[in-house]
Amino acid sequence: MQNRLSRIFTVSICALGIFGASALQAQDPVTLDFYFLSDSVTGPYVEQIITDFETANPTIDINLLSYPNESYKTAIQVAIGADDAPDLLFNWPGEDTGRFVREGHLLDLAPYAEEFGWSDTVSPAALDAYTFDGALYGAPYSLEAKYYYYNTAIFEAQGLSVPTTFEELLGVCQALRAADITPMSFGNQERWEGVHYMSILNQRMAGEDTIAGDYTLTTPADALFTNPGYVAAFEKLLELQNAGCFADAVNSTTPDAAQAQFYTEQVAMYYQGTWIIGQLDANEFAGRYGMFRMPPITSDDAQGNQNYALLGPIGLQVSARSEHPDEAAAFLNYFIGQTAQQGLVGDLQRIPVRADAVSSDNASPQLIFVVEDLNETAGAVLWLDVILENRVSEAYLNGIQEVLAGTLTPEQAVAAIREQALAVQLERAS
Repeated sequence: MQNRLSRIFTVSICALGIFGASALQAQDPVTLDFYFLSDSVTGPYVEQIITDFETANPTIDINLLSYPNESYKTAIQVAIGADDAPDLLFNWPGEDTGRFVREGHLLDLAPYAEEFGWSDTVSPAALDAYTFDGALYGAPYSLEAKYYYYNTAIFEAQGLSVPTTFEELLGVCQALRAADITPMSFGNQERWEGVHYMSILNQRMAGEDTIAGDYTLTTPADALFTNPGYVAAFEKLLELQNAGCFADAVNSTTPDAAQAQFYTEQVAMYYQGTWIIGQLDANEFAGRYGMFRMPPITSDDAQGNQNYALLGPIGLQVSARSEHPDEAAAFLNYFIGQTAQQGLVGDLQRIPVRADAVSSDNASPQLIFVVEDLNETAGAVLWLDVILENRVSEAYLNGIQEVLAGTLTPEQAVAAIREQALAVQLERAS
């Protein structure tokens, strides 16, 4: 089992330490402020890690300040630049980390990684995602991927098979509508669910090489965001909408409401991250759903590798202003140590960054399916709102909502994105 699962922890992710568990000998009491993105499921898990760490290190106190998704994004941007910046923080890789690196807010963790051998236990691809110019600015603790979840009982009752192409997915939606069943929930009120669709559709239609240059704004200005695949990706999103795939009012539906629509069986499918596996189990939906990745697009204009996955790590960072970097690094190590990683699997059913944390004893069949399925991918692409510079990301987030609402055409949305990208590229060059 262990050998079959190991490849996902070493495969390169495209687009993209170990202090011991024994007590750290601090001379005086130390308090570390810790900003974390949390929900009702991850909150208790993180609180238990803190309790265990404090028990092992009685002179260190972790002051947890947790926020839900959108609130966290605002809170950490304000806090990281303040005089009393948190010692520890959750963050995504890509531009979310890159911006803080350029502004000098993050501590280089490479010395800790070197001294304590993080590269011996943690996925190299996950570490690479937090590496900038040879410096390491994060301790990744989980990998997250995006899947369609489908109600197996509904599919069986309607005689439906898992779609193997995007075109078959449209057909499944149409068949469900004909049976008076809403095919998919979609909660785009906070805008990030829509950006996840576009992240994988952009890769499928424009291609991984094209998006690598455009997302980092290194493509020459005359070609930046001009690939026709970007318009085609929006058109694929509209194909899903026009086929009746989505529930009503996607732009005013929250992700929590969309998830509830799925596990209360109001819809047959939900496109969401692997982080909800534990939440579905907590809502007594374990064993009642299957999973499949965004299926390949077979049209001639699809320029990308159709076996890519929407996949990336999440991790913890240390502020460059922390007065207690050794203690902060000790906590990061505890967080990514084998015991905590085994708890991540057993308690939350999330993908760890350590191969030695996964076994058939603590992983659900769904999580084992995900890990083995990801072993078969050709590569991975990160969420575009994580990779893109913030102002370009905002143009995308707004454009997706407007295209879904019918107030912008795909061409108009891409033109607005290109305009913003050109402005940022020019600003960086000056």
